[in-house]
Amino acid sequence: MAEMEQVCWPFVHSMGDVWAQAGTILGTRSIKDYELVYFPERTETVYELQGVPIELDKPCFVFTRPNEEHRYLFDPARKVRHLFIHFDYDCLRRSDHRFSTLLQTGNMLPVSSNSLLPALMKQILRIAHFQSPYWKRRVSVLMAAALEELCASADNAIEELAHPLPIPIARAIAYMEEHLEKPITIELIAQQSGWSHEHFTRMFVATVGMSPKRALLERRLLLAEQLMMSGQWTVKQIAYRVGFGDEHHFSKMYKRIRGFTATTYIERCDSSLFRHATAIPDPETPYPVNRHILVNEYIK
Repeated sequence: MAEMEQVCWPFVHSMGDVWAQAGTILGTRSIKDYELVYFPERTETVYELQGVPIELDKPCFVFTRPNEEHRYLFDPARKVRHLFIHFDYDCLRRSDHRFSTLLQTGNMLPVSSNSLLPALMKQILRIAHFQSPYWKRRVSVLMAAALEELCASADNAIEELAHPLPIPIARAIAYMEEHLEKPITIELIAQQSGWSHEHFTRMFVATVGMSPKRALLERRLLLAEQLMMSGQWTVKQIAYRVGFGDEHHFSKMYKRIRGFTATTYIERCDSSLFRHATAIPDPETPYPVNRHILVNEYIK
């Protein structure tokens, strides 16, 4: 509750959705507030920060902090659409650890194929255009949400960015999925990539954002949750079904990762909504379907 009581909202100064003429230059300038700019398409535009050029060669967001000298050199051959918001935010001024990505790292942030951010940006502009009751508050709340999502997307390397997984990594992950029931080793998974175990592990972590061992465990737990949701399996049966050698080891790992026991999860899924669910492959959905996620316990 303490965290909720300390919420502060961004103070938005101005915003717009602009098509820049081909070859135009904006800057050199520095600003007193923060600016978030969204480029929905790949262009030959260059964002120059403190004299260092950054090519905006993929859909991306550009974040500029106060007093950073910068300019935009728009694509010389085509018009460039960009959506921008100027704002101030006390949480950024106080260097809130939640926003370390925006405060300390690069200014150009690629947009995930499944990102909510473009829709949030457009909704903010839509609200500001029509100015219905309480529109300024709505703009501030959505801006706070956009910044949270922006940091989460940049911090979480598991999220799919604008390029596919390297073929050796994709091959290894597919092998994991096909052998979740068996006690496979990371060495065997690495062999599917054609790389050495050491090189495979380095590349996997850099690409996926977690170790192969943790990725295999996560996939096994997700499969276990599908089975637990059905209500037709015991914890012991599920443990063997997802490649664990015994029930005790499965239960221990499940509680360590999820924070509660497998039995608790089964009890939470004891409703008609989940009992009647069925597994349907959906490549468009960026998260596992048919999974019960507890956010907060009911307050009695």
